[in-house]
Amino acid sequence: MDSLNRHEQLLRVFHLIDILFGARHPLSTAELKERLQSRGVIDEMSDKNLRRDIAFLTRFGYAVKESRKRSARGGECLAWSIQAGRGAAELAAPTVALTELLSLAVARDFLAPLAGTVYWRGLAQLFAKLEQIVTPELLAYVEAHRDGLVVHPKPTAGKYRSRMLNALHDAIRNAQEIEIRYTSLADAGPRKSVIRPEALVVYDGSIYIAACRVPSPGDRRRGRDADGIRFYKLDRVRAVKVTSRTFTRRTEPIESLLADSITLYRDQNEPRAYRVRVDPARAKWACEKPFHPRQTVRTLADGAVVLDIARAWDEEMIPQLLALGEHVEVLEPRDVRERLVETARRIAARYEGGTAPQATRRRIGG
Repeated sequence: MDSLNRHEQLLRVFHLIDILFGARHPLSTAELKERLQSRGVIDEMSDKNLRRDIAFLTRFGYAVKESRKRSARGGECLAWSIQAGRGAAELAAPTVALTELLSLAVARDFLAPLAGTVYWRGLAQLFAKLEQIVTPELLAYVEAHRDGLVVHPKPTAGKYRSRMLNALHDAIRNAQEIEIRYTSLADAGPRKSVIRPEALVVYDGSIYIAACRVPSPGDRRRGRDADGIRFYKLDRVRAVKVTSRTFTRRTEPIESLLADSITLYRDQNEPRAYRVRVDPARAKWACEKPFHPRQTVRTLADGAVVLDIARAWDEEMIPQLLALGEHVEVLEPRDVRERLVETARRIAARYEGGTAPQATRRRIGG
């Protein structure tokens, strides 16, 4: 059986389980097909294929009882019902559609960084319900044939301490200030900060705290006010302490703050407009990625594209532009063109007029 037919059969089987569990009396072949059609699972289906799906259930541990009942035309016909299974235990009726629960198997890969939080516990509880109505044999079969979807790089489960994640979740929900010990890339060691957490953001397999930093007494003496939203990478947080001080949540959602960002970059300065030309060799990549979430694309006669980006930050755009090398040209802003020229000169100077040191050559050559 090919992959598509196998997936179609699994979809029918899950609906059959749901239908049989919910039935108060044995259902005939015609009744089963009618209910599958009403759910939009099938258009037409032969009696032979339906019997094959029922045999599939029996094979994977479901106690399907075959009986006979009177048909709508007055004759006798075959009918099926779910009987006691797994020894003496009665299988519980499902409370959530099986197809919805099964799709959560994929969600585990994406939610792995949240292991230990209320979100992960909720997912585990749903899987516990799934295990009550799906036999171990069928779960193993589905896992063995769950082809066609790979999450890469796969987030690491248990990467963060569950106690810290739960404390952050409670602080966000209750709008409480927290004290953190945080090591930025510019710091040699952790520094204490007080922040007002707005949300947890999962990005590229890591968790970030979207928060505003509360000014210290020294900041206030120097006339510094509260910062805007920053993103604190949880990998660099050494300790979290929830305080009793509360704050008023921002009215602007975090999602809207990220609309102008390629990654999680934020700057106190206003973003500005960019116009970028991308050579034909990288044009498809720039459109499919996309290069920026709010870009508009204009295709030129030679296959190159011009990207108009209304709002972007220099410090986020420039590394992306350098990654495309000679395949990209900044048309606007003018000062970014000049900055890239100077960067290119410094890169060229590093490689011109000499060879790599002997120790470096040995490492390159193995």
